[in-house]
Amino acid sequence: MFWFSKKRVIQEAKNEVYTQWNNEKKFRQEDLEKMKLFELEENLGKLVICVSNEIQNVTVGYGKEIQFITQAQQPMLIVHDIVNNCEIMPFGIVFKYTEQKFNALNKLEPNERIAILYNKSSDHYVDKSSSQTDEVIDSEIWAEKVKCAIKVWEGSKWKHIQF
Repeated sequence: MFWFSKKRVIQEAKNEVYTQWNNEKKFRQEDLEKMKLFELEENLGKLVICVSNEIQNVTVGYGKEIQFITQAQQPMLIVHDIVNNCEIMPFGIVFKYTEQKFNALNKLEPNERIAILYNKSSDHYVDKSSSQTDEVIDSEIWAEKVKCAIKVWEGSKWKHIQF
């Protein structure tokens, strides 16, 4: 005669559900990583806007390459800042460039950008200006610098295309 142990049956069912859930979680994680890499690849050779959580002007550049950082090999977009002619690894928010987005973000004071983009779920007043080390250029002057840099970049765009 075979006896069923209620505890054993329940435990086996729990183990089976946990194993299945873990396998699905692993596949979901892999899908998320593929999506993030795909989104980064879409920015290669194209203009992007980078918004830092520090007091500084909005950065405009093009996606230059993808590097894998940390032990977890997280993909990060390397951006070439076309105004300051340097490479950056933005840890802030990266947008696909449009003139409308740039103008809207550029009109905001740095603390306003930080409050909207980084502190959206907080009710605290944002004031990082006391820790400011870089001087922020007036938004109208910055817009002109960016416009000129974009014209230069567009004139030499073929150099930046990834093959």
